[in-house]
Amino acid sequence: MKKRKTYLIDKKLQLKAAFYVIALTAVFSIIIMAAISASIVYNNEKINNINEIENNIFQLMQDSVVTPIAGNEFVNISELLVKNHERNLKNIKSLTDYNRILLITLLICVVLQGILLFVLIVRLTHRISGPILVMSNYMKEIIEGKMPNPRPLRDKDELKEFYDLFREMVNSLKKRNM
Repeated sequence: MKKRKTYLIDKKLQLKAAFYVIALTAVFSIIIMAAISASIVYNNEKINNINEIENNIFQLMQDSVVTPIAGNEFVNISELLVKNHERNLKNIKSLTDYNRILLITLLICVVLQGILLFVLIVRLTHRISGPILVMSNYMKEIIEGKMPNPRPLRDKDELKEFYDLFREMVNSLKKRNM
């Protein structure tokens, strides 16, 4: 038996089903992504605002004249403040970068999900459209006065019970016409 390579047998049905499911998935994905994006943008703005405030406070502390109580204590505290401040700035930047990467990754996943859904739905509808096409061709033969010899469906095809009933009908018609 010749193996079919064409997956779009009934383009209208198959593409309609595929785009319907993809559209539905896209709507829900867009709603979820919008909520996540709004949260990320809001959090990034807050983080950047906190970063700016901390930086301003730190600059004011550095610029103000402070008299050390004991000679080396002021230097050590100042160095500690600088290190903590730099570490905090790096942490804030890494958080905002992580949020951006998370958002881009989410967007890529949604696009890949859409592509995967499209392929899966076309394959599934192919297993439905194939048997319908076969039965339609046999019906055309019957209308033309020919009696077809229905072949079995492929293993992964759907509508097998309906097709068996169709084959039974064809066999019954053959017996009547003999």
